This record gives sequence, structure tokens and C-alpha cells, in this order.
Amino acid sequence: MFFWRASSFLECLRRFLPATHHALAEIGEAIGTPRYQRTLGRIYPRLENISVDYAVMEPATRGRRISGGAPRVSVIPAQVGWSDIGSWAAVYDLATGKPGANVSTGPSFTLDARGNYFWSAKKFVAAIGVHDLVLVETNDAILVCSRDRSQDVAKIVPWLEQRNLRTLI
Repeated sequence: MFFWRASSFLECLRRFLPATHHALAEIGEAIGTPRYQRTLGRIYPRLENISVDYAVMEPATRGRRISGGAPRVSVIPAQVGWSDIGSWAAVYDLATGKPGANVSTGPSFTLDARGNYFWSAKKFVAAIGVHDLVLVETNDAILVCSRDRSQDVAKIVPWLEQRNLRTLI
């Protein structure tokens, strides 16, 4: 888990990932304006796909110390109750109060159903006789998958890209 001042992170982006820094600054200027969605849609798909570990943390640990002699990066032990929410199954695990419970972000009805996660803010979800499913509804798509396969969602991305359906990503 990373903790940093926003100014420190932005400075590292400026130094180690300047194109991303510039792009994020442009998106930041559009926040709260009518052009925000258009700007985000234009810039975000062009950002370099690299983790913060490789893009920022590794070069920051190799660099000189900042003024005053303090290290640029420090590691400290912490118990913060963190979970890597990298899948809808992980979201379910954090949201459920007990194993087998159905979790819904909106109105729902279940009958003979257990262990399901429904993310649907706009539509009522009725589930009958289904178990351990994830259903995610957005404005332009619906995802349905087995909870134990929710990490496979990333496998959809190349298919969408090949068909020029980047707006669904």
C-alpha cells in the first residue's frame, strides 16, 4: 500500500512519467466543467499502461535523496485492514456480513439464491435459484459471471479493443 502527499506523487509523475503527468494535468483542468467527459474519453485510452510500482516506486528508490537528506521512499510496517480489491469477488467478500449472503447496491429480490453480488444502481434485480454470481450493470453494459471467475473480466478487454469498443472498457 502506498501513502504519499499528492504533491510528492505528482512530482514523481512529472520526473518519471512526464507524458502521463501532462495528460493527467489536462484531465484535472477539465474536472467540474462540461468538457470533462470528452477530455477523459480522449486522453485516458492513450495513457501508458504501467503500474505505479514500476513507473514511480522503482525509479524513486534509485534516485538521489531529496533535500535535507530524507529518503525519497520509506517502508514501514502497518496494520491497516487493507484488501486488494482486484475483482468483484473481493468486493463481495468485503461487503458481505456473512458467507452465502446476497449483496446488492440497489433494490433486489432473491428466492433460493445465495452468495450473489449485484451492482445495479438503476435497475431492480430479481434473482431466483442462482448461486455465487456477480452482476454488474452500467449505463452501456451488463456483466454476469460466476463469482469465482470474476478476475477473468480482464480477458474481455482485448476482445473489446479488437472490435474498437474501447468505450466499454
